Amino acid sequence: MSVDEQWILEMACEAAQAGDIARLLEILEASPEVVTYRTATDDTLLGLACRSATGDVAIPPVPGTKAQHQAVDLILEAGADVNAATSEAWTPLHTAAMAGHLDLARRLLTAGASTSGSLYQCQGGSPLALALFYAKTEVGRQLAKPAVPDNLRHAAALGRDLNRFFSGGEFTASAKEGLDFYRPLLVFPKWDREFSRQEVLDEALTWAARNGQCKSMAWLVQRGAGVDSNAYRGTPLLWAIYSGDVRAVTWLLDHGADPNLRHDFGGQDHGVRAVALHLAAQHDSVDCVELLLNRGADPHIVDGAHGGDALGWAEFSGATRAVEVLKKWTSTYR
Repeated sequence: MSVDEQWILEMACEAAQAGDIARLLEILEASPEVVTYRTATDDTLLGLACRSATGDVAIPPVPGTKAQHQAVDLILEAGADVNAATSEAWTPLHTAAMAGHLDLARRLLTAGASTSGSLYQCQGGSPLALALFYAKTEVGRQLAKPAVPDNLRHAAALGRDLNRFFSGGEFTASAKEGLDFYRPLLVFPKWDREFSRQEVLDEALTWAARNGQCKSMAWLVQRGAGVDSNAYRGTPLLWAIYSGDVRAVTWLLDHGADPNLRHDFGGQDHGVRAVALHLAAQHDSVDCVELLLNRGADPHIVDGAHGGDALGWAEFSGATRAVEVLKKWTSTYR
């Protein structure tokens, strides 16, 4: 790409990010080919506009401005390839999925976005996998028409029929389809998968837990999934707390989950020998904090990386409501 083309793309990206529709229109009219240009990281104007409209795929979700979303639509109308992917095979629909932007996902689908994907060159790296990993269940339902890939963990996360993945007491081939994809970002640690029956069941349980599918959890536990298992970067209880699903947290505690189990979770060096209460406190999930405390969670346990207890995690994260609950609890039950 020439210096002039690079400059035009930069100007268009800045206009989209700022929601400057007049300026973006001016650029698109003068240089319509800008929708085909690529950045140094192999992204497109559409891809970057979708990132801007989602706060750069922010978690928790950032809604974006009306003008930023208008910019996305304008770029689509200008003929941008809705399926243009980066070198890592990341598409605009992956952005909408991970960020939990239902309306953006619908608009991209209407424009012809594919629900298949090979993020990080993984067969199972679809937008649906990203949505369900991050507990964006509503977006997941929109993308799963049909589910791609249609495997056990996706069906468990969506609350769909799981019996079809078993035949004669064994997994069908489709149960494990696409399980080569397991981490949403490459900063997550590598996992040397075995694809054993136990591993597949345990992983599916965490996906059911984070998406609040208690019936799926019951089905999986009946077949041997462990309520305290840590298949990849978090127990089912931890992931249920991540999504703030009190019903799923209650179900797991009722079925024997240990609220004081120390384990590593999340991205690299996020939770090191930490417990579920640390994450609930960090996320200011007061209902989960109170439930865990009432079910035996020890607020004095410190994590292995920073030596912080639940109150420390809440204070560091600015989780003011959790701070209040934890201070009151510890002063009452010293």
